[in-house]
Amino acid sequence: MKKTFLFTTFFLAAFSLLGSAGINTTCLEGTVDNGEDGNCAAGRVAFSGSGYPTSVHITVTRSSTGEVIDDYDYESSVGTIEFTETLVPADTYNVRLTASNGMLVTKTVTTGSTY
Repeated sequence: MKKTFLFTTFFLAAFSLLGSAGINTTCLEGTVDNGEDGNCAAGRVAFSGSGYPTSVHITVTRSSTGEVIDDYDYESSVGTIEFTETLVPADTYNVRLTASNGMLVTKTVTTGSTY
């Protein structure tokens, strides 16, 4: 019983070290409203993250119209991703990353002023 418990504990600890995929954003055109609302200026936004499988599908949708502005497969050999999207006009955009292993990561980015 004790060996089973130790093995299970070791397995779960090792599995948790793998972490989960996350996504970070960088506003390449700067922020608006002195960065108070956290919005990027309309334009290029860089995305990066780690903990991804080798193949990830990325879909970018404009929230106000539902228009899909980008839809493609991304290949990564080391589990990290880096890509840039041009998010114009000012709006809220949904970035969705999916993989065949069931992974789902979403990020909402608003460009332009909310005032």
